[in-house]
Amino acid sequence: MEEWLGHGLPEDYKDFVDGYGDAVLFGHLFVPHPEGSDPLLKFMQEERRDFHASYQHVPDIPPSVEAVWERVVPWGYHDWNGDLCLLVPDSAGGEWSIAVAFRQCPGFLFLDGGVVEFLRLLAGEKRFPRGWPTMDPNWESLPDSPLV
Repeated sequence: MEEWLGHGLPEDYKDFVDGYGDAVLFGHLFVPHPEGSDPLLKFMQEERRDFHASYQHVPDIPPSVEAVWERVVPWGYHDWNGDLCLLVPDSAGGEWSIAVAFRQCPGFLFLDGGVVEFLRLLAGEKRFPRGWPTMDPNWESLPDSPLV
């Protein structure tokens, strides 16, 4: 994946995917795994292609996302409404943030901090992006997952 991306991924994200990927969290947040039923690299390639095609003309793309448009990394998909979770590197490539690209009413939620901070907001503070049902932080392996 990192070879295809042309840059590394944050360690907290890699640890999270390794331990919890190929599953659904909070009832609707799909997180792929490199060796899962929908392999992570394929997911990233397809979702980034579709993201670029769908959002290239959205007028209010956050400047922090627009500045690294070609380097954003899809990492999760919300199957309730089709929202896409993105890893967003800063322009220097050192820090990572999270953006949620809303599909039904195009727009973005931008959050400082990485995947662990995003999940802490969901699980610990029950702060969910707009339109997401508030669910318990259950982890559920995909039924056809080769990992369990």
